[in-house]
Amino acid sequence: MTNAIIAYGNRTDEATTSGGGWSATLPLTNIQDRRIGKVARSTSAALVNTTFDLAFSGTRLFRVLALVGHNFSLAAKYRIRLSIAPTFATTVADSGWVDVWPVIYPSGALPWGSPSWWTGRASADDAAAYTAVVPYVLSQSYNAQYIRVEIDDTANTAGYVQVGRVFCSDGWQPVRNMAYGASLAWESRTEVQEALSGAEYFNARAAPRVARFEFPAMAESDAMANAFEIQRSVGTSGEVFFVWDPADTTHAIRRQFLGRIRTLSPIENPGPNRWRAPFEIKELL
Repeated sequence: MTNAIIAYGNRTDEATTSGGGWSATLPLTNIQDRRIGKVARSTSAALVNTTFDLAFSGTRLFRVLALVGHNFSLAAKYRIRLSIAPTFATTVADSGWVDVWPVIYPSGALPWGSPSWWTGRASADDAAAYTAVVPYVLSQSYNAQYIRVEIDDTANTAGYVQVGRVFCSDGWQPVRNMAYGASLAWESRTEVQEALSGAEYFNARAAPRVARFEFPAMAESDAMANAFEIQRSVGTSGEVFFVWDPADTTHAIRRQFLGRIRTLSPIENPGPNRWRAPFEIKELL
């Protein structure tokens, strides 16, 4: 397991968007709206229309990029490139073509006869159960001025692709990882009403994920320059992207998500040159 990452300071909103073919009523600029349900929709599923660029006024540091709230099919692939040249003649990072929905079930995890038993890949039911996210987690932070996203989903039965929100920013990865005891849970929002007879009626609502963890043994410089500054920078309303384990692709669908810090916890100093920072991150729906 590699150390967790908290990415923060979403740069998408300061970018100039271009490329592809996008609906006049659901334009590409919708990816710059925090409301995930306000999507950008392509005019067709042809690759020429399902591509877009983000251009910034100067170079920025990037560690995590994510497409959130998409409708990509189980056969879809994506490619994300970062460059300092608008032509992308050279790149500083290139994902290559990657399956949007990779293997999510380790061998032996499913009973015989399950839809994903042979392949381990996500089923349509699996895909529908999550806020769909394409995460591209870089091995380190890179300086770039231009980002190109390509989506190969020509067989999408909807006849188009759509994306609700794009997240791109640098990220903090502490030298020492989360302590044992870190947790990940679904938080129910379903409303329950009980009749006089005792029968219960339910208003089912989507449940966000909540990660609770702490970095228990940071150096003072890491605690102050990073943990403390993240809280100052994003507060409880700013977007963050949480990556439990950057090396794990199998459970990325479960443990990587767009969220916000729900509680600003004190940065504690429990011992000599030892600093502790608890976090609680709630998924944004």
